Amino acid sequence: MAQFLLFIYSLIIFLSPFLGEAVFKRTETGEIIWTLPCATDTDCPKMGEPMYFKCLNGFCLEHIRELHD
Repeated sequence: MAQFLLFIYSLIIFLSPFLGEAVFKRTETGEIIWTLPCATDTDCPKMGEPMYFKCLNGFCLEHIRELHD
């Protein structure tokens, strides 16, 4: 039983970098575009100011908020 749990733990550690890449879609320019599906803006991840995500056409798109003095 302990060997099985160790195998599962090792498998998760080994596959986690590949699973993280499944969320990104790379373009020819090397720019990373999030391809997270969403229904509303609350489904998108939260970021610090001035960056934020907005749900457009069913996908979270990154935007930059204007900062005023």
